[in-house]
Amino acid sequence: MGLMDSALNIGRSALLGYQNALQVVGNNISNAGSPNYARQTPGLTPLDGPGGVGGMRPGAGVAMTSLKRNLDEALENRVRAAIGNSEEAGTRNQALGLVEGLFDPATGLQLESRLAGFFNAVNDVQNTPADPAIRELVVASGVTLADSLRQMRARLGEFSEQFNDDIESLIVQANELASGIADLNTEIVSTESNGSPASALRDQRDSLLRDLSEIVDVRVRMQPNQTVNVYIGNEALVQGGASRGLAVSSKLDGERRRDSLVFADNNQQVAVGTGQLRGLIAARDEHTFGRIDDVDRLARAVIFEVNRIHADGQGVAGYTELTSSYVVDDPTAALNASAAGLPFAPQNGSFYLSVTDVASGTTTSRQIQIDLDGTDDDTTLESLVADINANVDGVSAEITIDNRLRLSADDGKSFTFGHDGERQREDTANILASLGVNGFFEGTSAADIDVSQGLRSNADLLATSATNLVGDGSNAARLTLALDSASSLLNGLSISDYQTSVTGSVAVASASARGDVEAADSVLASLQAQKENISGVSLDEEAIELVKFERAFQGAARFISVVDRLSAELIALVS
Repeated sequence: MGLMDSALNIGRSALLGYQNALQVVGNNISNAGSPNYARQTPGLTPLDGPGGVGGMRPGAGVAMTSLKRNLDEALENRVRAAIGNSEEAGTRNQALGLVEGLFDPATGLQLESRLAGFFNAVNDVQNTPADPAIRELVVASGVTLADSLRQMRARLGEFSEQFNDDIESLIVQANELASGIADLNTEIVSTESNGSPASALRDQRDSLLRDLSEIVDVRVRMQPNQTVNVYIGNEALVQGGASRGLAVSSKLDGERRRDSLVFADNNQQVAVGTGQLRGLIAARDEHTFGRIDDVDRLARAVIFEVNRIHADGQGVAGYTELTSSYVVDDPTAALNASAAGLPFAPQNGSFYLSVTDVASGTTTSRQIQIDLDGTDDDTTLESLVADINANVDGVSAEITIDNRLRLSADDGKSFTFGHDGERQREDTANILASLGVNGFFEGTSAADIDVSQGLRSNADLLATSATNLVGDGSNAARLTLALDSASSLLNGLSISDYQTSVTGSVAVASASARGDVEAADSVLASLQAQKENISGVSLDEEAIELVKFERAFQGAARFISVVDRLSAELIALVS
């Protein structure tokens, strides 16, 4: 009966082996639509057995002794890297689309058209400077331009806050994924220590690794115990069953909040190379904060260049009282020193202050020297007030409680700037624009630019004249040239050219981002196709395997049936 027992064992091993193989094929087929599944291949091994008739050793059947996951770890690392590049490019492109929309001449905040509209209005007023309606239109156009600049900056600021919030959300997700990977490491070691392959757990771990690579670039190293260590840059995030954890670091850079990624255990900054986090950080730093700087710079140039010319002109009426826009931090400091704190530094030169007797129309002009040559007697706010009070009859100067310059005309007097009663006299020191005297705009950046309150309430103060004559529009003509004149605040570019340059650079960056998306997606698709050839389930191939193992199982069953019948006949003969 030993021969019969051996035959039955052969049949039994075949039934079990092919049953297990059919189970593997069925599992492959059931996961054909799962993107996170790696196809499995049963490893069937012939069994050695005792000798038979004539000393021959035909074997003891077959057994499924291994279960192979069809996965190329090197290719998987490349896929994860490509996922990170693709997600970074896509995130950056999406963020840039928001920024580009603001600068779009047709659908955005129309900064370009409002800038042109303001200078067109100034151009119109030079022909009819006494027309109150046209003067009001210039002021209204200035208000619209200032509103556009403030809105542009505010929207960019909102985008930066949105990106910071998205960064925080992604860091929370990344931390959860890292913890999940560490937990799966522990489960895989526990499962496989009993000799059971943990293919499903490995698939889950690979899925979490791919999800993590979407957020931040990771490098994965397989360990001898089949756990994986996960690195960001050169720093380990996950080692075996432990995750260091990730956290958000929020820092204020002036008025700007910058969220970044740090390790939770020591607050060490994490170097982010690719992934959605990198895309958001780049979009925030380069294309929101960077564009805020651009818009602020444009606004500063508009404020200073317009005010510099406007301060040398005169309106329909003169001033009886005027307070400068800008505060001097230290009234005893040279006005061009950092201690003075003026947003626009003056220079060595002079300006003219003219006083008119309202009843007689008689005008007296005085040249006020501004000494800023770096010597000990440089002009301060205190010395400027003293000079005006000592040399200009009919006007009193004083320093307000918040360190501004205030000028007040005596009864029956008014005062103007930029002429000597007969011809134009420029403020060669730029002191009026630096202090915010007789300016068109107030503010220092796109955050606070506005038309001066004096002009908003009285358009007669619009400085269209250069010679203190009501019908003179020559200073308005000079103002129109500011749009296309080189500005020292813009590295020699004009206001118009700088605005065009900023808009163009946004469009170029957006187009480049779209190109990066296409390139990254193409690389990822190619790598995923290679991975699919190795790890993907082909239903046609599995159908062939299914038929093969089914036939083998049926053959083994028939073999057992034959052996069983022969055994019965042998027993009958013996009995």
